Amino acid sequence: MKRVLVVDDDVRIRRLIKVNLEKRGHTVTEAANGSVAISLMQREFPDLILLDLVMPEMDGIEVCRWVRQRQDTPIIVLSAHNQEELKVQALDLGADDYVTKPFGQEELLARMRAVLRRTNDTLDQQEASKVEISGMTIDLSARRVFVEGSDIRLTKTEFALIAELARNLDNILSHDELLARVWGPEYRGSSHYLHVYLGRVRKKIGEQHNAALETVPGLGYVLHSSVNASS
Repeated sequence: MKRVLVVDDDVRIRRLIKVNLEKRGHTVTEAANGSVAISLMQREFPDLILLDLVMPEMDGIEVCRWVRQRQDTPIIVLSAHNQEELKVQALDLGADDYVTKPFGQEELLARMRAVLRRTNDTLDQQEASKVEISGMTIDLSARRVFVEGSDIRLTKTEFALIAELARNLDNILSHDELLARVWGPEYRGSSHYLHVYLGRVRKKIGEQHNAALETVPGLGYVLHSSVNASS
């Protein structure tokens, strides 16, 4: 069972989520705005954050930025249909997934299971190998990436993505195959996730190493064993 922080200025949404999650054994803490959420996070350590985007005092974007500067706690954004730009901004900042209001409780629970599975269970595998690619080291055991000796801070989802490519070095993984392995089979067809997260990974590892991570049009993605392999 998990500790979940629900951040939303709509008390009805908070209470509905709280009731449904507590029925399933989770511990739920509520926050009506971003400022309260940050205060709670400084005292408690939730396993998952459900985060509304539009709130008074401090919005969800600022909360997401604050969290990602300090920790890699999984974040699921709660967004409305007219908040596409904000949703993308939150994903760019490091949110792990989103659900669009109004949402069903089963949909939310499925998203929670998927996020927790890929950020916890998949990373619990004990691996001793390191993948070296022209100045970049992907340490599958320590779950860290180093570029020219510098530790690159990746979220759990970002690391899970590059780790899956590293485990299949020089082999093309299709969009659906990569989505299923990192996010879960229910995410097949959601290729926008790959675009957002691979864009973030590329930005963090730097332009010099982007050549190793190739998009193969119409097929998928491949991580090459050397930067010059794709040229």
